[in-house]
Amino acid sequence: MSKDIATRVTQGVQELALPGQREGWQAQHRGSLLTDAQTYDALADAIQADLKARRLDGDLPWGISASARARKRVKPLRDAARAMRQAAKAINGTVAAYEETQPEVVLRRREDKALRKAQRKQQLGTAAHNSAQQTLRRLAPGEDDDAPAGAPKLLGDYFGPNDRQRRGA
Repeated sequence: MSKDIATRVTQGVQELALPGQREGWQAQHRGSLLTDAQTYDALADAIQADLKARRLDGDLPWGISASARARKRVKPLRDAARAMRQAAKAINGTVAAYEETQPEVVLRRREDKALRKAQRKQQLGTAAHNSAQQTLRRLAPGEDDDAPAGAPKLLGDYFGPNDRQRRGA
């Protein structure tokens, strides 16, 4: 890759913009990152095996010190391999995010959202209308009431019969 970074970035954006080339770009970059991760893991394994075999004066028996020292020395390589695998996953997320910003996808989502909003608004309007009708029915006098419609009632009229014994009084 002898191209400068500006050329590579421009080319990558152009490839992401075209649906047919998007999968190729994703596979190429994801593959190279995973290959690098495998290379770092193999290199870390080789270095760790070599360092385990080297014993120093004053090491604990059974190679415990050498193993710990080897793990400590290859940790940056293992971290780099882990970062490469994480970057490969990020490539998938980048492609998915790019696909979701396509104009036709955005338009369809906005239409669906507007439709759901209209349906919720209609359901709320129906519920409010039914609630208002029930309230008016409760406030309106029945056949046995002599009061005009909408006349105030006592609060006790809404809570059942008055023949029960009241507590506290």
